[in-house]
Amino acid sequence: MFFTILHGASQEVRDTLSRPLWDLPGHVYSGPLTLWPGLALTAEELASELRAGGYAQVDTPTNPGEFTVASGGLHAVTRLDPAVEVLVTFRDGIITSTSPSNRVDFGPVLLASVRSSENEERTPRELSDFPENLQKAVLAMEDTRFFDHGGVSIPGILRALVRNLMSDGPMQGGSTISQQLTKNLFLTPERTWTRKLNELFLTLALERELEKSEILTLYLNEVYWGQAGGVAICGADQAARTYFGKPVEHLSLSEAATLGGIISAPNRYSPLRHPEKALERRNMALGRMLATQWITPEKFERVSAEPLEVVHVPTSRRAPYAVDAVVEQIESSLGDGAIASGGLSVHTTIHPVLQSLAEQSAHGALETLSTAHPEASDAQVAVVALDPQTGNVLALVGGRNYASSQFNRAIQASRQLGSTVKPLTLVAAFEKDPDLSPSSPLLDEPIERLVDGETWSPSNYDGTYAGEVSLRETISRSRNIPAVLLAEEVGLANLSSWLQDLGLNRATALPSVSLGAFDATPMDLARAYSIFPASGEVPSVQLLDEVRSPGGDILNRSSKTTTRLVSPRSAALATSVLETVMESGTGASAATYGLHNSVAGKSGTTDDGRDAWFVGFTPDLVVAVWVGRDGGEPLGLTGSSAALPVWSQFIASSGRATGTFPMPESVVEAETCAGVFLQGECTSCVVEVFTAGTEPLDGCEPPGVLSSIWDMLGDVSPFSRTLEPEADTSPPERKKRKRRWRR
Repeated sequence: MFFTILHGASQEVRDTLSRPLWDLPGHVYSGPLTLWPGLALTAEELASELRAGGYAQVDTPTNPGEFTVASGGLHAVTRLDPAVEVLVTFRDGIITSTSPSNRVDFGPVLLASVRSSENEERTPRELSDFPENLQKAVLAMEDTRFFDHGGVSIPGILRALVRNLMSDGPMQGGSTISQQLTKNLFLTPERTWTRKLNELFLTLALERELEKSEILTLYLNEVYWGQAGGVAICGADQAARTYFGKPVEHLSLSEAATLGGIISAPNRYSPLRHPEKALERRNMALGRMLATQWITPEKFERVSAEPLEVVHVPTSRRAPYAVDAVVEQIESSLGDGAIASGGLSVHTTIHPVLQSLAEQSAHGALETLSTAHPEASDAQVAVVALDPQTGNVLALVGGRNYASSQFNRAIQASRQLGSTVKPLTLVAAFEKDPDLSPSSPLLDEPIERLVDGETWSPSNYDGTYAGEVSLRETISRSRNIPAVLLAEEVGLANLSSWLQDLGLNRATALPSVSLGAFDATPMDLARAYSIFPASGEVPSVQLLDEVRSPGGDILNRSSKTTTRLVSPRSAALATSVLETVMESGTGASAATYGLHNSVAGKSGTTDDGRDAWFVGFTPDLVVAVWVGRDGGEPLGLTGSSAALPVWSQFIASSGRATGTFPMPESVVEAETCAGVFLQGECTSCVVEVFTAGTEPLDGCEPPGVLSSIWDMLGDVSPFSRTLEPEADTSPPERKKRKRRWRR
């Protein structure tokens, strides 16, 4: 009879162990945590990022995955292969230097866990990963004779039996580690004589099927270590990360003893909520380790006198809008719940520091806006930051407050673009006509067009007309009338097709397309603007990098593609114009954030200020910002007043407003007259960019006959000039010179 029951129990154990024991959570990771000088980050913030990346803070980092914070900065040994020794220094919340190069990489960090209905957080590890001190601390508190008994403790059972016979309450346990594991894996929580008998046979069967080391490994991965942030913390590795901010293999003796001490009632003794009780339990575990001679009296005295230091790593979701978007993308192809049920590792392109800075910039700027304009306190925001070369989404903010609204305005909300479309028309015009330059003139005067039998009469934002203006002035001062004329020069059908090639699929062939009277998302617009810093190419947008199985197999990997739509020449000419927007146009207030060079962009405002936009770029970063109300009600604010502060604050803190924009050999600089000739003199001589071969040969000299007349009158004219030496005919120097533009 005994052996028949034991045989049945053994079969049940084998069946259970042959299947996955746990629904492992899926994990969503960032892209590489890459750092560079100028990035707004403190040493403490970097330490927090590294802990989220599985790094351990130690006194002296020597092994991969270790770091320390000292007065000189943060010193680390990366977890990458090969490991690299890195030093990062800081001043006033800014990274001042990184070594061994000006860009250092620490690998990805955890953004979020995707859990099953059990809501358990667990990271199974091998027995060799659990430090000896942790194993001994657990054994000292739970089962000192673990390696000597056959799975059950007869003295313990007898003691429990006596207590149960003397009490009318529920059955009390006398559990070994093997019995505890049996209860967790095979039985329900009820306490009855039948269940106790089943526990006995299943434990004996477990001991027959597994080695002691295998049982201990399962126990350390299974055991419940309390709740944190509404999540069940299971297994020693997750407990180490939650309570001490490090992987289990880096636990100190004090930390190991703390985990061993709180197993019996982890919520009652939680280091987060009840640190005094946790300290008492730690010292109790140390005392038992001393009694079993697993630590020396000297270690006991030293460690028991140490304070309990908890470094909590929150389990809450970071970059929530981005995480939602990538989870939806994966589950649309792999099925609902695939990430959680499969324990998949999802790697995104999000840069964790840029993501935090985007969120801070959006929230901070909106708070300031609400203070200055209380009527706009319900305004929403969306931010998208892209790498223009790869299309990687580096930061994504889908709203003002994720807790109150999970609607992702960055990729789901299509709004009218306003004047942000004008630079896209400009680059199309440069591509169509190489003779055009930023100094080419357009008329700014009232116009009428017949559209579907009705008269359309656009006007400028300020209600005035400037007469003749250059293309540069058209964009920098955001003049509507010449923008319409420019679109007509491109051809409305051609322009519509071109905008759709950029990904702005709702562009029409109506004249109003030139003023952005069609919808697109912030993500769409950010991608379209990549054409400027990417020298005429646009990338496919990537938020997901790859998906891996628990075993490391790649299940899904995004393919990166780029498409050339215009020449580098056209992109460079348009970029030059967009730099003027920041110098003296609608983006000039960005200078108050310290942005003076290496930035370009354009604001956009729709009727009644319903949508406020600013989209701009540096040589290696494109950022689109939208501010408005979800229902489309008028906000009454311009893109420069509502969206530009978010953009400027983010760009300034990113440290990416550096370098120079691409200037191909097909673009040259030359002097030209931006004013008028009065008595042979140009009233405003400037340096302008031109398609090579179309630049003016006379520079600021009067053209043709006028020049000859003034040459003949040179001796008697009161405006006669001293002849200059013959101009150098060598190719123009390839450096940017300050433009002197009429205001």
